[in-house]
Amino acid sequence: MTSPGPARGYRADGVHGRLVHELGSRIVSGQLLPGEQLPTESELVTELASSRPAVREAIKVLTAKGLVLARPKVGTTVQPESGWNLLDPDVLAWRYESSPTGQQLDDLSGLRVAVEPEAARLAARTKRRETLTPIREAYLLMESSLQDPDEFIKHDLAFHRAVVQAGGNELLIHLDELLSAALAAGRQVHTRNVRRNRRTLPSHKAVLDAIVARQGEQAASLMRELVLGAQHDIRRDSRRSGTS
Repeated sequence: MTSPGPARGYRADGVHGRLVHELGSRIVSGQLLPGEQLPTESELVTELASSRPAVREAIKVLTAKGLVLARPKVGTTVQPESGWNLLDPDVLAWRYESSPTGQQLDDLSGLRVAVEPEAARLAARTKRRETLTPIREAYLLMESSLQDPDEFIKHDLAFHRAVVQAGGNELLIHLDELLSAALAAGRQVHTRNVRRNRRTLPSHKAVLDAIVARQGEQAASLMRELVLGAQHDIRRDSRRSGTS
């Protein structure tokens, strides 16, 4: 099975694309708070060196993402997080790329706990054994990059993505692709410690071995332990940094 590729967000090139990402990032990062009015159209044209049509188009896109509400004679108001489309690729990226809160990281970890053990179970049961090759390759690259956190993060992400893809459930694969930007941000929080990476490597190997041995329940249990361990690390790091 081929990967569907990364979930695509709104294009950042072009004038209004740049405005979408600039204003969206401000809202999701908390620079613009719920209930707050966006600057007027004229003010945005001046501040962001743009044009009125580009500003209007950007506001339409942000409205569709649930970030703002534009009303005649009232203006454009930032909406609470409860109204955002949290599975929109851009909203996910903006949410986790700039100092995510402890709660946001915990939400992401909880979703992983719900998804990845089942993906591991399905991977162990797949009849297409060639789909397990990317899992093995990613693990070997993790093993060889222990001293390089950036490389380790890349291959760690590839390992978990390969498990989901090997399972063959199209909905899980699509959800994993949607979460790719958020997952990368989460890894930056807790995967930069070389000793911690070395400690978790045997757990990844155990998941791989269980999948190869067609032990579905064991693979699911081991993956659950692995993801819960990462969740514990994130919670501990969040408490230490005061972001919880």
